[in-house]
Amino acid sequence: MRASIVTFSEHFPGTLAARHLLRAMIDGEEVPVTHNSTRPRIVVGVSHSPAATAALRWAIGEARLRGATIQPVHAWQWSGQHRASYAPMGTWRSHDEEYAAAREQTRRVVARVAPYLEPIVTHGPPAQVLLTQCEGAEMLVLGIRDPEPGMPVAATAVLSACIMSAPCPVVVVSPKSVPRPAFPSHDVTLSVAPTG
Repeated sequence: MRASIVTFSEHFPGTLAARHLLRAMIDGEEVPVTHNSTRPRIVVGVSHSPAATAALRWAIGEARLRGATIQPVHAWQWSGQHRASYAPMGTWRSHDEEYAAAREQTRRVVARVAPYLEPIVTHGPPAQVLLTQCEGAEMLVLGIRDPEPGMPVAATAVLSACIMSAPCPVVVVSPKSVPRPAFPSHDVTLSVAPTG
């Protein structure tokens, strides 16, 4: 099956998905996370970038519309496999240490948007990991960086590979296209002024 691509651009800020996302974030509503074979599943590529955060926000709104579950996925590769044998050992971190750091950083990124989501962190090349994880999914959602003023949008190698090879539709989201809540529900603190 050939993948299709839908670009959610700044030209459609008032789309139904964006409005539902904003409503869900204001209401503090959670979107289901766990994989359930009877519900559609939306896979979201999560790097540690504003584009990936926008993709996750968009996917949450879309999951709410479709009654789908969300599966945030982060791919990482151990830096030790690319080090020269003569590199100082003191600068190396073990495979387990790097995995733990990648997992914790990804959890923090995801928690800023949806504290109830648990990301999947998998070792491997990003395109390969995303293509494997989106098998049987309703869609794959990826972020793309906003271009510099006057420059055209350029797809990365990972984005191109996913668009060409994904077994499901691929949605590409720009950070400018997704509304940011004025006050995320999990960051709101209420205080009472003294009376009298």
